[in-house]
Amino acid sequence: MIDKPDKAGQTGLMNKKYKSYKIPAKILLGMLILSFIYGIVGIVSSSIGKTVVFARSNVQYIKISLQCILGALVLFLPSAMEHKFKITISNGLHILYVLFLYAAIILGQVSGYYQRFYHWDTLLHTLSGAMLSAFGFCIIDIINKSKKINLGLSNWFMSFFSFCFAIMIDTFWEIIEFIMDAFMDLNMQQYILPDGTVLTGHYALVDTMKDLIVDVLGALVVSIIGYILLRRQKNSVVNNIVIEEHLE
Repeated sequence: MIDKPDKAGQTGLMNKKYKSYKIPAKILLGMLILSFIYGIVGIVSSSIGKTVVFARSNVQYIKISLQCILGALVLFLPSAMEHKFKITISNGLHILYVLFLYAAIILGQVSGYYQRFYHWDTLLHTLSGAMLSAFGFCIIDIINKSKKINLGLSNWFMSFFSFCFAIMIDTFWEIIEFIMDAFMDLNMQQYILPDGTVLTGHYALVDTMKDLIVDVLGALVVSIIGYILLRRQKNSVVNNIVIEEHLE
């Protein structure tokens, strides 16, 4: 018979998982800092009429700088959730989150994948809907298992919450894009074509609506899968996402 690991052993396992997540997170943080510096140098250089390596427009340098700041702020959000709610998020979901930020900021914005690969933005929005729905399951599972609240939520409601949570965050991001375009004219909603043509009417909404549609599809797939898993097993569907509660 294999003995269950004692309290010290469980703590060691949690620390090991956390450390393995910190490695790619720190690497990405370093890349974000370097990319931010590159963006600032680009902004200054373009303002005085000089160019830097891989010269871009001033708007592109601003986008790089802003997204690097945002990426650095949200990079350790899962760790903050762990500390706040006294849970342990799986190493796999942590790494997936880091890879998503890398694909969106370093590859998408800094390396220009959004311009080089037409469907790059669509792919990332689909993945964001799916990933945010998984985080939604984490949050509602924490609430549902809380001894203080004791809600006893149904499987259907938990799946519906995870879906709505993902759509809420993705919609909030589209609002941010709209505000940034309104005040800084960054063309984040792609209403200006590369040749300078300004889209109007239905065509001006295509990028935003496409993003929201694939966000919905990604979130819907995960919420449906989560509902099916909840129906088929007694244990929580997020047992593979939230490993265990922190030991007191």
